[in-house]
Amino acid sequence: MPVSKNAKRCLAAFAALALLTSIARADFKVIDVQPHFTDNAIVINGDLQLALTRKVEEALSKGIELPVLFEIRLYRKRSLLWDERLAMWSLRRNLMYQALSGQYLVSADEAQENFLSLSEALKHLGKIGELRLPLPPMEEKPTMEHEYFIMVRAQLDIEALPTPLRPVAYTTLSWRLNSGWTSWNVAR
Repeated sequence: MPVSKNAKRCLAAFAALALLTSIARADFKVIDVQPHFTDNAIVINGDLQLALTRKVEEALSKGIELPVLFEIRLYRKRSLLWDERLAMWSLRRNLMYQALSGQYLVSADEAQENFLSLSEALKHLGKIGELRLPLPPMEEKPTMEHEYFIMVRAQLDIEALPTPLRPVAYTTLSWRLNSGWTSWNVAR
């Protein structure tokens, strides 16, 4: 069946658009997470790769603070029923550019650190080191008899952006920075 010239042009335009979209696309990725239990807590070490799109990076350079939300969920595997969710945690870290000093600021809770380059700041922002999350009161403590796993996701928290910027962030793909959920088994 012969293909018309218009169909070939449309196909070529679609391929070019797909290529440009993949080149311009930056996102968050969960690279490695190593959770393990301790007394009444779960300790997490991990690396996330955080990359900003050109539009988000431009907003950062103009003084917009970028809130990054890390969500962690603990589950116990069950064979007959769906997996049981035991706990959920949300952690917020912020990335900001200080034009006066020309430095990037990463803040989490009360701690703040300055960096000379955006790549250093993003690398630090994506590093999870010995994060200790307290376990909620449970009927039975985690035991060796059961298997446990955590789900991890990192995303730009659009709801925490300045109000005038939210409609743009919700309707523009370049602001949708999200790792999606990834699953990691908890070491015993």
